[in-house]
Amino acid sequence: MIRCLRTVAVALVSVLGAWAQNPAPRVSPPIGAVVQTWHYDPHTNIVTLKIVNTSHKDITAFNIAIKETYADGRVDKHELLEELVGKILAFQELQGTSHEASFRKQYGDGAFHPGEVHDEIVPVQPGFTNIEAVIDVVTYIDGTADWANDAALERIVDERKATVASKKMATEIIKTALADLNDTDPSMTAARKIQDQATAWRRSHTKMDLDPVLLESMADELKTASSRNVNKRDALKQLVDREEAMISILSVHAAVGKAGGPQ
Repeated sequence: MIRCLRTVAVALVSVLGAWAQNPAPRVSPPIGAVVQTWHYDPHTNIVTLKIVNTSHKDITAFNIAIKETYADGRVDKHELLEELVGKILAFQELQGTSHEASFRKQYGDGAFHPGEVHDEIVPVQPGFTNIEAVIDVVTYIDGTADWANDAALERIVDERKATVASKKMATEIIKTALADLNDTDPSMTAARKIQDQATAWRRSHTKMDLDPVLLESMADELKTASSRNVNKRDALKQLVDREEAMISILSVHAAVGKAGGPQ
């Protein structure tokens, strides 16, 4: 998932060509990924960053601090976050199914492996002349991280914790519905209560302690399960097992610790 934070200032810049011939500036000491080079397509106003995993571990997320400059002197600073944990979990869920091959063709196994090059797409505005892009946070498959941007790391951790908290809440609601043996449609009961939680959060919260989109997605999945001609309780139990397995994995990534420490 990508997040953009934009501010605008004014500066004078020199015009560069479509290719950056030298590596982009990077954090010192270097974090486990680096923007090696970039390419600008003036026909589409798209910049493609070539990012290399220079570590010895699979990367599960990274944050990029970006500075764009334009011919009229404008400077646009923002950040991009690439979160890969969702793709990693999706691949694990699809392994052994008919959908595995198509997913693998597009995303591999979801992770960013050592030595690999990742293309990051950055839309820019007409008049673009140059981009400076620095990786300032990297999280790894073992639950560790390197970072030079405390706020960006906090955003990654907060979003992961919100995902875990939302899945835990939804799972407990489903378990409660299952425990009521007089309920003839526990899927719909759980769906309504999960939707109510998402609605209540949207009305009263500003901190990212839950993910209402995830809650609403789970509510929709339960409504679909309710309409199927299957054993609804068995289907719910399988969903609970799936979610508890994902919570166990996600909890590791939500408790990010130091790899080399803050840079």
